Amino acid sequence: MNSTLSIRRHGTLSASDGLSPLQQQLLSHPAPVRIASAPTGAGKSYAFQRAMLPPEEGRILFMVPTRRLAQNLARSLIEDLTQRHGWSPAAAEAKVQIWSSDSREVLRQQGVQPIGPYRIRQIASLSLAFSGGEMIIAIPEVLSYLLLRPYPNTGQSAEGSFHLLNSFSHIVFDEFHTIEARGFGLAALLARIAASGEVRAKVSFLSATPVAIRPVLEQLGLPPEQIVELDEEISDPPAATDRIIHGNVALEFSEAATLHELLTANREAIRYEIEQGRQVVCIYNALFELQRQIPQLQRLLIDDLGLDPNRVLLINSIDDSRSGERSDTLFRTGRQKNPGDFDLLLATASVEMGVTFNADLLLMEPGFSPLNFLQRYGRAARRDHPGRVIVRIDKTLLDRHGWLRQLHHWALEHQGEALGIDQLTARLTAPLQQRFEPPSGRRSSHFGKLSNRACYTSALYWHLLLNHFSSKGERHRRLRSLAPPQLWQLRHLLNAVRSLSQHPLCQTTAPAWCDAFEREAMTLRNIGRRVRIREQRKVVWVSEVWLYRYTDLAACPLVIAEDGEVELQLPDDENLSDHLLDKGRPLQPTLNVLFPTTSSLARLPDAPDLPEAWCREFKKSDEVFILQETYPEAIEAAQQLVRYTGFVVTDNCDLPDSNANMVV
Repeated sequence: MNSTLSIRRHGTLSASDGLSPLQQQLLSHPAPVRIASAPTGAGKSYAFQRAMLPPEEGRILFMVPTRRLAQNLARSLIEDLTQRHGWSPAAAEAKVQIWSSDSREVLRQQGVQPIGPYRIRQIASLSLAFSGGEMIIAIPEVLSYLLLRPYPNTGQSAEGSFHLLNSFSHIVFDEFHTIEARGFGLAALLARIAASGEVRAKVSFLSATPVAIRPVLEQLGLPPEQIVELDEEISDPPAATDRIIHGNVALEFSEAATLHELLTANREAIRYEIEQGRQVVCIYNALFELQRQIPQLQRLLIDDLGLDPNRVLLINSIDDSRSGERSDTLFRTGRQKNPGDFDLLLATASVEMGVTFNADLLLMEPGFSPLNFLQRYGRAARRDHPGRVIVRIDKTLLDRHGWLRQLHHWALEHQGEALGIDQLTARLTAPLQQRFEPPSGRRSSHFGKLSNRACYTSALYWHLLLNHFSSKGERHRRLRSLAPPQLWQLRHLLNAVRSLSQHPLCQTTAPAWCDAFEREAMTLRNIGRRVRIREQRKVVWVSEVWLYRYTDLAACPLVIAEDGEVELQLPDDENLSDHLLDKGRPLQPTLNVLFPTTSSLARLPDAPDLPEAWCREFKKSDEVFILQETYPEAIEAAQQLVRYTGFVVTDNCDLPDSNANMVV
């Protein structure tokens, strides 16, 4: 059943300096570790832009989850510094840098080699030719690689984590709700050192849909008094002097079998918005569905609505990875494109994270969690614009997602009413309130909890850093004194598994498995191996899991190209879209997993219960039956390591390099 309600216009207090209370606290609060939440569009990142200006002229390391968000932030920051603050274009471009695989390629084209030492130098300074603060916008994998680089650079000192934290005034993790348990080690390391009070930088975590990370930080040894949780106070209705975050938004739930069908039903609204010079955004749940619907979307948007295909941008992991200007569609692609330059965006979940649009009409699928929903909703009607958000629902979606069923029921109860953004947020976080009791009777605004596995993955990351060449002498002593308590438990378990090497069966397999297990901590996101597809003189990158799950190319031979990448060559007259499977027949991908007791591999489904499946397969092996009586502690330790961290060693566990974020 369709339903419509409205979310009222709302804003935040604005002081004489133009900053909100939260923005001021992010700049001046004495706590070394800050966890901040505010609605999308509230200007959380803007506070650190202001930190670059006099009198602070600070240096900021700003961590973001995707390359597109890094480009979006850098572009808007440079524009603001030049247009509002009088910086010259040369100064702004020198003082704002991106660390990602894209910028790495740009540096290579400019003749900068080697790039690792160049970035190490940038930690101390970007440019001394211009005055003012500096900001590096980085992908976590790049920073992690610099901290754990495999060998020292000739002629350079072994800069490490303490050097990093003394070179910046603020280190920021934006959209921190996207940090996986396996990748929390980098953030936890920097936060723990900052909380010691021995370094210059303060560490801030920012999100519009925060997850509860404080319990994990405290379990890792951060003193509670060194952590502060900050919230933006929302004014509803806003006063005349307040800064408006969102205008009035009509929130509609509309039954439709596909998003294409929803667009078709609202084609006149789409036409009107574009004729008025405003942008329209469409967000899919699944890349697979967007790819399947491209032919229908081309007919609707080009033939029916008469849109210029050059004014339609596809935003998703596959089209963003293509080497050419276009994909096999008529629409434009490429992560270097500015979304603000297009009339209509066809996107997937990758646009949820901080990317700003000029859109008052948003048509979307609801996402897979309340967190996805609110992130998508917040893309529309920024500042003082009225907007309209139309959410596709059907019986399958409602049956699959209990939170969506409850949200739809709530919308029906409030049909035609005008509600506050806090009421929508409370409804979306209600499922969590039922599962977790907030402390001190305070209603939680969290959209989830960081898994306790983050404690152990962080401890393993710390273990790698303690063993790194940059951690010698006094640095090693200080790192060791700040190490989380879980570190010593993990080291005990690893030593127990390594003891298996005393048995002839495991002389090589046990130490090799332990080494590979430790290296798992260097992979911050479990995004799987990437495959390079060559199609009609173009290149596209996809994950191996996606390739096997949604295409009929699983049986095609993958080859190792001269540059070491896994590659698949399609015939000259074929595109990747020609090989999409029927919607109802996705394949279950599998992984080849390794054990400390044998060189034989086992093939297990790549599913959420993979750690438990590994333990079951391990326990029933012939080798474990032989070793159980003499090495019971080692057998149990291997299982504990996998259960505590969720790390499963596979045959694709090579040391990651600084291009690991290519698929992000």
